Amino acid sequence: MIFLSDGQMTRGDFIGLLSRMSKDKITVSTIAIGTDADVQLMRDIAKWGKGRFYYTEDQQTLPRIFALETQLASKAALVEQPFRPGVTAPGHEVLQDIDWKAVPPLGGYVATTLKSTADLLLLTHQEDPLLATWRYGLGRAAAFTSDAKAKWGVLWLRWRDFNKFWAQLARWTLKSGSRGDTVASVSRQNGVGEVTVEAVDGKGEFINFLDAEVGVVTPGRQRTVVALEQVAPGRYRGRFPAPQEGVYLVGVSERRGASMVGSHLAGLVVPYAPELRELGVDETLLREVSELTGGDALGTPRDAFLRARRQSRVAVDLWPWMLGFVAVMLLPEIGLRRVGPGTLAGIFRRPRRRRGETGR
Repeated sequence: MIFLSDGQMTRGDFIGLLSRMSKDKITVSTIAIGTDADVQLMRDIAKWGKGRFYYTEDQQTLPRIFALETQLASKAALVEQPFRPGVTAPGHEVLQDIDWKAVPPLGGYVATTLKSTADLLLLTHQEDPLLATWRYGLGRAAAFTSDAKAKWGVLWLRWRDFNKFWAQLARWTLKSGSRGDTVASVSRQNGVGEVTVEAVDGKGEFINFLDAEVGVVTPGRQRTVVALEQVAPGRYRGRFPAPQEGVYLVGVSERRGASMVGSHLAGLVVPYAPELRELGVDETLLREVSELTGGDALGTPRDAFLRARRQSRVAVDLWPWMLGFVAVMLLPEIGLRRVGPGTLAGIFRRPRRRRGETGR
């Protein structure tokens, strides 16, 4: 806890209050602000609360102080000591078929407190929670206070049951659409949705006197909760308003006391009116529009690319090419002028005469 004040307050039993907070593992840091602040009192409160004391006269420095204190408090919750996890619920499906005697140690964890509604599966050497699971509504949640990468869990990465452990935890957390000995169905009639649940155990006997309720999310994202009434042995029914078109998300839970008997996730789709679905394509209107605008009625999408093709012209400058050609031909032309046409003809005649003399 961070206590921000100038210290000008009525004195009370601060020591007793802070000692009780300390027993609940709550620390109190103080920030004295202003030139008239009672610095000594704020310093004493931080001392009694086993926290840190800060003083400032500039309120613009408060965000930096809060960030620093939060960072220091989070580091205090880190326990970086090697330990081997202890198993508290060996029969849980997350921990089954795993040799926990051969599990390698972890390098640290984040110290937390177990919720009253959570189930503790693994604990640390200081009896802090390492793995805890609980239910939240129709869903499931799990908290692992160490890590699964090359820091605290570097030895776990080479553990033969590493993949199996995380796969079982993921399967347990990823809730299926239905669970338990119940079957739910959703229907709609005259603008009213109806949920019916049939509850039968593994022996074929009806399950009676359940506390069942339905949570409905409408297409407008409004949430309502409807209680189910038992209308027959093992049968429960509830109704909710469903006047508008769209998708209704329906979640059903059945409990007996504190234990969950069954849960379901379902949906109800309300389509648009039949007259809106049977309109089809108004081809007559489309043809009239094409005639008014001077267009054509195309039979297939391919015709859109075959008709009304336009020729396009692109101007290309030829002078760079002509200039290059003239530059290339300029050198031979200069050579011919310097040598002369007669000299060039004599060069080509001499080899012929020599060949004739050799033949004699």
